[in-house]
Amino acid sequence: MARHRVIPHDDPKAPAIKTRLFWTWAQTIAGFLAMGGLIYGALWVFDFSYQFQLGFGTLWLLLPVVMWWFSAQVAIAMTKSVPADPSNPTHKRLLDIVDRVYAKSTLKFKPPVYISPNPVPNAFATGPIHRKAVVAATEGLFACGMNDDEIEAVFAHELAHVANYDVGINSAIAVLSSIFFFITDQGVRAWVAGLEWLKGLFGIRPKTSVLPPIVANVLMYVIFWATGQMTKLVQLFVVRSRESGADATGSHFTGNPCALATGLLKLVAYVEKNRPKGRDEELFRAFRPCTIIDPIFDTRAAEPAPKSLWEKIVGVWKYLQLTHPPVSERVFYLERMNGGPCKLPTIRR
Repeated sequence: MARHRVIPHDDPKAPAIKTRLFWTWAQTIAGFLAMGGLIYGALWVFDFSYQFQLGFGTLWLLLPVVMWWFSAQVAIAMTKSVPADPSNPTHKRLLDIVDRVYAKSTLKFKPPVYISPNPVPNAFATGPIHRKAVVAATEGLFACGMNDDEIEAVFAHELAHVANYDVGINSAIAVLSSIFFFITDQGVRAWVAGLEWLKGLFGIRPKTSVLPPIVANVLMYVIFWATGQMTKLVQLFVVRSRESGADATGSHFTGNPCALATGLLKLVAYVEKNRPKGRDEELFRAFRPCTIIDPIFDTRAAEPAPKSLWEKIVGVWKYLQLTHPPVSERVFYLERMNGGPCKLPTIRR
């Protein structure tokens, strides 16, 4: 049984951490409301008439649910992780750190600890429920110069994902995204098929010309691209909010936001010089939502301030595509939760 740790009320960090937790949950709820609004809007546009098609559509809708339930097995298989070996000094160090974090957490079941042979530094936690959760680290996690407090903060972040049921939350938003897609798909197809103006626009009967079907297909493609981008942005908004929530919950567990701030900067400093390439890059592109930082795109320094309106638009669009808030943003909020600046490692470009 874990020793449930609660930051004392007189701890100066407690109010800032609780405030940050409130806002991250508010962002998550806002994301679900936005996705619900998209679904309602699609039903309203198509007169609330919707006929669900079985077959591949059902499988696509159920895929996020299946991935949620088997998330631990899938992650372990993808990363080729094996159970941590207590006779290995590095593995034993990790096991001891996870034990300390678990004792500070609110979890009733301690997740088993795995090690992946990948040289890219990373830690992740996954699993559908607390009892079936696992945590893992790559061998590269111990190559980027983090001390035990920083590794402890990283795993507090990972156990926070377990405590907050973030795998389930991210799977739920994916299911809602699929529902919205199905409604839009069938509604748009019915709408385009009934557009009599396409026939009159070209003055040609559809049976004797391929032009109207081509126009219809282009129109459908544009609509599907636009709606696909909308659902993707809402999904990523929720995913980023859960990353921020894990930072706050992990800081609540340890009472040491600065350890996570310095750990994140050391991770990014290493990744900047050793970006994954080839098959590792493809793996981490698919696995980005399950990483402690984004190993493909994260950098230590904030992006330079945009000078033109176009640069601002591009910057906002790039930000909305991220699976994690930029490390510079995460460090900013960690310092706010700390109640003052952290002693951060020097950034050398």
